[in-house]
Amino acid sequence: WREDRVGGRVSLGRQWTPEWSTGVALRLEEVELKNPTVPTPAVIAKDLGSNFLSTVRANATHDTRDQSVMPSEGHYADVAYEQAFNEFTYPRAEAEFRQYFTLYNRPDGSGRQVLTLAGNLGWSGDDTPVFERYYAGGFQSFRGFSYRGVTPRVGNVGTGGTFQALGTAEYRVPVTADDMINVVAFTDFGTVEEE
Repeated sequence: WREDRVGGRVSLGRQWTPEWSTGVALRLEEVELKNPTVPTPAVIAKDLGSNFLSTVRANATHDTRDQSVMPSEGHYADVAYEQAFNEFTYPRAEAEFRQYFTLYNRPDGSGRQVLTLAGNLGWSGDDTPVFERYYAGGFQSFRGFSYRGVTPRVGNVGTGGTFQALGTAEYRVPVTADDMINVVAFTDFGTVEEE
């Protein structure tokens, strides 16, 4: 299907300590679904046309990484709860965790070879519209699969799931003296399920 979205998010956050932060966000979006694949699965057909999405989300984050871009030590953990209200009413809970280990570096601290272990869990309620369900695939969630390629299907049509469990193990090695070019070996694993 084709999906058009117009809307925005307003969020407030607070940094309590160097490691702990919390936030709350309100999201309002108009989402239009059109031009579905024929035959159209029922889970998609019910959301065709114009839909108004409104959610409020709260999260807590614990971050001990040494830097936010290409970290080499520490961890990042985030737990969130989101509640949709109005046209759609469903809960959503998500947790993300990333741990970074430096396994080797040069005596001056450069040339860090970093092992990253990461995981993501998500659950969403039964009233979750098809455009908000879980899909994996693409360079940000499940490399080696097409965008939204890891999902429950009806026929050949991806319909999304209400549960996901994704994981990654990644090893990064710099190949230039200035650490600007890196080689990465990785494996991504997990599932997206209807229930």
